[in-house]
Amino acid sequence: MRDEGRNRREYRLYKVAQALGRAAPFWLLQAAGSVLGVLFLLVSARRRTVLGNLRRVYPGRSRLARAGIALRCAAHFGRISLDFIKWSQVSGETLAGKVVCDGLENLQSALAQGNGCFILSAHFGHWEVASQWLALAGFPQGMVYRPLENPLMEAELARSRTRFGNWLIPKGSATRGAIKAVRRGGVVDILLDQKADLEHSEIVSFLGILTPTTPSLARLVLATGAAVVPLFSYPVGTGYRFRLDPAVPTQPSDTAVSLTQRYNDCVSREILARPHLWFWFHDRWTPRRRRSTAS
Repeated sequence: MRDEGRNRREYRLYKVAQALGRAAPFWLLQAAGSVLGVLFLLVSARRRTVLGNLRRVYPGRSRLARAGIALRCAAHFGRISLDFIKWSQVSGETLAGKVVCDGLENLQSALAQGNGCFILSAHFGHWEVASQWLALAGFPQGMVYRPLENPLMEAELARSRTRFGNWLIPKGSATRGAIKAVRRGGVVDILLDQKADLEHSEIVSFLGILTPTTPSLARLVLATGAAVVPLFSYPVGTGYRFRLDPAVPTQPSDTAVSLTQRYNDCVSREILARPHLWFWFHDRWTPRRRRSTAS
């Protein structure tokens, strides 16, 4: 049970940051966030997780090269952590003016099939801003999420995520909520790069490494026939640009394993092309008991 006093202190600190974010320009928040992100990497025990993940994925690169990716990653996630405070408050006009979407026709084509659509992404770029832009453009999404431990902060985050029409689907009821949404022809966001419970995962390749991965998206697709459209975002100046790719193809012979591998391949290609934009702080490969799966 979390201490209520701690929850209130965190909430008050956030409200101060929110007020400062309202007054500060984007460039200043982003610059300050980048510096704070690098400082966090240097002093935090998470540094070992970041460098260990990079060593696992890039064993042939020098320590200096891996450290360079780690520093750029820390700067990027420091940037988006602070600038989201401002993004969560700006007008729709400001959002539309500073965020650019490529490939919207791919989402429109997927929805035209009539079975709804899943947007496949990862903790990469600034996925939160992309989801707000889509909602503002007339494509609200159900966002599968894990509630924060602090209920006061959770309420704030929920308000910012839903202000343009998005809605939240708690992780505990994700299957039921996602099926209901896509059967109404709706859109649901899925971030596929999180650590999976070994008991409910499939072992497939992720960034070239056999990794327990949740097959939940694949099973939802097999159950509903919904399309899967990848989305990836990138910082451009003080704004962002994101890309919607054509729907990932599904074959009659596909299984949950084969589809999960295809989705991981899609995400992996983007991460390997721009590794500093992925959240290497995440403990994705904690050693676990191995198990085999048949495809």
